Amino acid sequence: MNSFRILFGIVLMSYLATSCQVMQCGPDKDSFLSKYDKFIDKVDRLDMDVSDEKWNKYDEEFKVYIEDCYDHFEQDLTNKERRRFWMKTLKYYATRYGEGMLNELSRKDGISEKIEKNIEDALEVTGRDLEDFVNKNMAEIEDLVRDIGDDLEDWAAKLKEILQE
Repeated sequence: MNSFRILFGIVLMSYLATSCQVMQCGPDKDSFLSKYDKFIDKVDRLDMDVSDEKWNKYDEEFKVYIEDCYDHFEQDLTNKERRRFWMKTLKYYATRYGEGMLNELSRKDGISEKIEKNIEDALEVTGRDLEDFVNKNMAEIEDLVRDIGDDLEDWAAKLKEILQE
């Protein structure tokens, strides 16, 4: 009977922990991203000093998003969604730490290292995506640049006519 209570307690605690995470993270990727966006927007509107103890509440919520929610949904995110998530994360750090943002990001604690690594990865993927886009569309880009050059020449000629009148 006593071991049943212990087992029941463990199952109940696991359920509560999971349900709390689902409540903050959301049941799916889109809910998670929407909740994170709203959280960052709410933090962005705060007007608190960096040393204000009220930040603790937001720091804890932020930590869950970074350490639990992101890991849970990471495989479901597109490159664009990952990039957006980590740029929002930088926004949190800028709002939270102000001028001390870079000092916080350079700390060698788990969360700062995770943020730094994921931002580097997102930027690397962005660079590869841009390179692929340019390579795939090079002919169109060259035509566009040529058209812009022709338009500039026309504008310059018209401007010259106007100035001579």
